[in-house]
Amino acid sequence: MIRLPALTAARPSWQLPLSGEGTASLLEALLNGDLNQATGQFTKLLADEATLLLWSVCRSPLWQTRPPRDLEDVASWLAGHGLYVFCWEEGGSPPAQACPPIPLEQWAALAGQSVGVSRLAATLVDAREAPSAMLLGLLHNAGMWLTACGSKPGAANARLDTTCLPGWLTDWLRDCDSPAPRDSLTAAVVRAVALRRKAEGEERGLVPVAEGDMTATDEETVYRVRQRWLASRADLGGLVPPMIQKLARLRQLEERFAETLEKEKLEALKAFAYGASHEINNPLANISTRAQTLLRDEKDPERRRKLTVINTQAFRAHELIADLMLFARPPALCVAAVDLVSLADQVVAELAADAAAQKTQFIRQSTASPVFVSADAGHLAVALRAVCVNSLEALRLGGRIEIAIQAAAAAPPDSDGRAWAEIIVADTGPGIPPEVRRHLFDPYFSGREAGRGLGLGLTKSWRIVTEHGGRIVVDQPPQGAAVRIRLPVSGPARG
Repeated sequence: MIRLPALTAARPSWQLPLSGEGTASLLEALLNGDLNQATGQFTKLLADEATLLLWSVCRSPLWQTRPPRDLEDVASWLAGHGLYVFCWEEGGSPPAQACPPIPLEQWAALAGQSVGVSRLAATLVDAREAPSAMLLGLLHNAGMWLTACGSKPGAANARLDTTCLPGWLTDWLRDCDSPAPRDSLTAAVVRAVALRRKAEGEERGLVPVAEGDMTATDEETVYRVRQRWLASRADLGGLVPPMIQKLARLRQLEERFAETLEKEKLEALKAFAYGASHEINNPLANISTRAQTLLRDEKDPERRRKLTVINTQAFRAHELIADLMLFARPPALCVAAVDLVSLADQVVAELAADAAAQKTQFIRQSTASPVFVSADAGHLAVALRAVCVNSLEALRLGGRIEIAIQAAAAAPPDSDGRAWAEIIVADTGPGIPPEVRRHLFDPYFSGREAGRGLGLGLTKSWRIVTEHGGRIVVDQPPQGAAVRIRLPVSGPARG
């Protein structure tokens, strides 16, 4: 029998158990390198392992003030962070412990209770609310789990506000015992099912396997969950911590190697760009000056045309060098409050003529109110304009480009709980093949075979956005492509 890493609050601590079969499924999910597949495995695992769900909700900073939407929400976090959060403190209680028969039977009964209430509540609400009902049903007896596994027996039920539970779960559990609860209809259904089971329960407040209302399939599920707890897997307990530690080290080495390689590549590109700009700018200036001097005294129309072409091309090369300089040594940001809605309107207005010339619809989706971030308005406009120009080049003729703005409340937070505002540029072009996407922000990478432009446009966008502490994410909808410029609401990171 394995104990999950301790949850602490002041002096009390709680080490929630995990069944043997649950431990095997946990390792299988952690070994899966595909994030989507691992999320599916964790979703299935959480539906049967209330202790893992409770531990995850208590451990993640994402759900300290707000509940997760469903089991998949928690599973997604576990798939991305599992290798780094399953850490057992040295000198603490060993993760693998022999379990006496009585606690094991108690845990099996609690696990059956969690699943029984969860499954029944999910069948009594609207299908859209079933995932939320299942999640709350699995957590309805969180206090009992803490009481059974805490360092101070009885502390969990005596004072919920002194436990490791997140605030929203503490409030809901307290509200369940209130004469006049104020929760939602879904939560009320879960509470009603839990109270009915408690009334039918045996001594010690443990709820029996749900008879009567549950379907035969649900009864079989509850029975299976109880049996998986009673069937101990002592052989797995001692293997889990070292295996997770080694997997975490391997993942860190892979990530550090990729980050180091990307950093070295960028440093080499910046050094090349900075050196090349100095070496090339002087000859270009000389060529342009000579061409302008000759043009001033030239009378022959054909020679004037040729000198004009020389001067124009010299200036074009100078613009390319200026882009390289921006990539290599971007100027310091002049940060102020910037309304992303007004910024998007400005860019749409600047490119309206080009869009009309190629008969492309270019619109900004309506936004109810301004969305402010701390940024350099000029640089951010350059980044957004480059993304929009890339979409225009992809469409060439006809099609549609939409710019949407999402406030921090609408954009999903990242794994660290940080809030983002988003500018989304979506087009109905030919899309971006996978082999092109991985090079999309490389300088001078040609994606013309996919309908994309050539040069430093998207590289400039990437550089400017990252200077602001943001990210650029490329989505692949069913038609076309969508580029998300994600900016932290707290403003640019300071080095």
